[in-house]
Amino acid sequence: MAVANLDAIFQKDFRLKTMREWDAEQFSAFLGQKIDWAVVVGRSLSGKSEVAKELCSLVRGKVINMANISAAVAKTLGTEDEPFEGEVPCDKVEQAVLQQIEADRARGDRFTYIFDGFIHKKACDFTEFAQGQFGPCSFWVNCACETKSIEERYKKKNETEEIGEDVAAELAEQLKSAEACCKELDTAIPNAKCRINVQTDVSMETLQGNLRGQFAAKVVIVNHEKRLSVDSQCANLATKYNMLYLSVYQLIKMHICG
Repeated sequence: MAVANLDAIFQKDFRLKTMREWDAEQFSAFLGQKIDWAVVVGRSLSGKSEVAKELCSLVRGKVINMANISAAVAKTLGTEDEPFEGEVPCDKVEQAVLQQIEADRARGDRFTYIFDGFIHKKACDFTEFAQGQFGPCSFWVNCACETKSIEERYKKKNETEEIGEDVAAELAEQLKSAEACCKELDTAIPNAKCRINVQTDVSMETLQGNLRGQFAAKVVIVNHEKRLSVDSQCANLATKYNMLYLSVYQLIKMHICG
């Protein structure tokens, strides 16, 4: 790209005259290189996979299940006579994830990639991979579910009426691991606005409503007489409440002038 053209792009889209420091994330987004990603975590039977699926319809997402990808990679490491046994190395799973995302981008598809958990031993190892490859996390969701609900789901899944001592101890250990995971993510992703807690021991209808309340776009339509000037007030409100102000009249004028 010619230097003159690049300078024109900066002037038009990045307002270089008012920029005081380099914004690599903004520049990558302009070039179409920025990859939005999120991760959903939670203890076993907390409903994190359901939450990940529901999020796809709200943020144009695509679920990345690293456990399933690991299983697929394992098949390529063995043969029909000698199937692969053992744990698939994380780097091979990571490479498969990158190949999948690169294939989407080659087709011109753009998604918010939602990781349904991860296979890494520590959350910091996962974030090191994800943030190193894709940039800052868009958001992460912690699926909170009371132990009583977890126990009821366990009994239903395993067709049993009781929770034995061994199972109770296992569920308690899973809770500790889930809490430790959240603490690690809080440290690895220090932006508090990225963390979203979702209560999952509710009906599916309530869960869907709660997720829409968190992620669905909010639209406020301001109707007024044309003789009244409201652009400044609306723009100030949009800035105050972190919204995007669109003036229909200005859009129409822009298209006519163009």
